[in-house]
Amino acid sequence: KTVTTKFIMQYLANLSQRSSDSKNKNVGGRGRGKPAERRGSVGGSGNKVNIEQQVLKSNPILESFGNARTIRNDNSSRFGKFIEIQFTNTGSLVGASIETYLLEKVRLITQTEGERNYHIFYELLQGMEEDQLDNYFISDYTAEDFNMTNKSGTYDRRDGVDDCETYQDLLEAMDTMGFAPEEQKDILAITCAVLHSSNLTFNSLSADESEIDRENPHLEPVLSLMGFTAENLNRALCYFSIVAGK
Repeated sequence: KTVTTKFIMQYLANLSQRSSDSKNKNVGGRGRGKPAERRGSVGGSGNKVNIEQQVLKSNPILESFGNARTIRNDNSSRFGKFIEIQFTNTGSLVGASIETYLLEKVRLITQTEGERNYHIFYELLQGMEEDQLDNYFISDYTAEDFNMTNKSGTYDRRDGVDDCETYQDLLEAMDTMGFAPEEQKDILAITCAVLHSSNLTFNSLSADESEIDRENPHLEPVLSLMGFTAENLNRALCYFSIVAGK
């Protein structure tokens, strides 16, 4: 399904490109001024990109955060999505919307033997530059060191796809889609914070009370990346309120 969807989107984008190129050629050939300007928007780096590029570049982002290696498929989508592609009456692509649903959340905390968590976690650990690894507090770690990626004992892909390369594809896709540099940094920071949070531990205070282990080396990265205080995080994770009545 994942590959078929990409083929269909590529086909529709090519048809739209051909339609627009033909329209530009006809306008220019009749001598009525400049060819029609290609539709598009400005990417995250300030470069102008067309709609077809943006629609196609949504795939690497969805795959990094929503696909994983399973027993039968190394790039299996673990979520459902509804894609609506919009065209003009002349066949030119003008936009697309994607609605995601039914994400397999349980995969975040446990994976069957021979399977992996979502691609993004391995891509970060394999593809980031050294300074990025330091900035996100993961320079001294591999996928074997985090509870959310080491449960199955599986860390690679059998289909020959390199996590370093797909990480670069992800960065290019976010830029093409118009993600600002700060937005990209925030996304990566939250993802790395999730990795560290899987290694947090708790100390028992009584039969029905606990607190975050303040000596855990993964606590400070979570607090720094997410902008939390230890007190607020502890209250959010270790306490709850029950409201009865109106």
